Amino acid sequence: MAHSTRGGAPVVGLSGSVLDTRFSGGRLDGIGTYTLALERALRGLGVTTRRVGTPRRRGATIVMPEQADLAFRLPLGWSMAATALAGLATPFASKVERAIDVYHCTDYLIPRLRRTPVVATLYDAIPLAHPEWANQRLRSLKNWLLRSGAADADLVIAISHAAVEDLVEHYKIPEAHIRIVPLGVDDEWFAAPSPSAVDAICRTRGVRAGCFLFVGTLQPRKNLDALIAAYDSLPAAVRSQHQLIIAGQYGWGAEHLRTVLEARRGGREVIWLDYVSREELHALYAIACAFVFPTLSEGFGLPVLEAMASGTAVIASDLPVLREVAGSSATFVHAHDVDQLAAAMDRAANASRDEAVATQLRGWARRFDWAACARRTLEVYEELVSGSR
Repeated sequence: MAHSTRGGAPVVGLSGSVLDTRFSGGRLDGIGTYTLALERALRGLGVTTRRVGTPRRRGATIVMPEQADLAFRLPLGWSMAATALAGLATPFASKVERAIDVYHCTDYLIPRLRRTPVVATLYDAIPLAHPEWANQRLRSLKNWLLRSGAADADLVIAISHAAVEDLVEHYKIPEAHIRIVPLGVDDEWFAAPSPSAVDAICRTRGVRAGCFLFVGTLQPRKNLDALIAAYDSLPAAVRSQHQLIIAGQYGWGAEHLRTVLEARRGGREVIWLDYVSREELHALYAIACAFVFPTLSEGFGLPVLEAMASGTAVIASDLPVLREVAGSSATFVHAHDVDQLAAAMDRAANASRDEAVATQLRGWARRFDWAACARRTLEVYEELVSGSR
């Protein structure tokens, strides 16, 4: 095992391929955002981290990740299938193992290592619990690999208490092997956006202050059909003053929704922004009258915290995980009750922005801190490295 540094803290390998934007359309996805935030917070605690990359196949060539200090020699998807079938360790992994004390897999591609303990963050069990909400291509094989890979982790991190039951049921992980480590929210969301950023998004994107805002990938479980139906049922006077802004890229299984949104391009009420930068998103959160999140299932719901950190009211599905994340600071509605959702939106549209309420929302969001996430995660590493399990 590698020698620990910084007064005994373990040397940690993190999934580096999720930070290589060549594999994610030039932008960090949610897993990449989590990995980067955790890496920064761990380094802030004096922990040495190494980015461990996973090669990808493109056409006839194997593409090595750029954002990595170390790399497995074979794509981990192939290795997971081979090791699951043959019961062997991940091939050609010795170089990685010699350089780190513990490997933290944040991308579901979980290796089977001989000498180095493995921690895996599993965000949810949605592909297993609701396969109808996931890409159907090779779905059964992918789910089998997810389960077999999860079994290779020495400890699993769940990002919410609400997720534990699903991880136990669908991944078949013993609850004794699960540690709960909530996510954090970046400090940038607590600060007011620059006036120039607000002006830019209003001028270039046709957005007006006082809008309803949704943020997330366009996919079936986000329940956007219900959101649009609720918005359309609002009085015309409300819709004329409060747009519905949908900020998110097109995902799997949302062909109908994409058709609906494309048909509304050029309109002034429902606006689909597709991809937005963090600066633009910061401005959107700040000028919205409410963030509306009628999702059917989540592992955590980080946009809820980002909106609250911005001082913006939240209307969310009444799910255990969102109650865990938002506490009593959000308005909860039944995800399938369009009338209840519309009534909550109508109340939000008619409420003036109250700075005391905004301060309360920010105070709740402050409970979720990346430094605290890193400290708890480090405890999980040390539990394995010290052999205290």
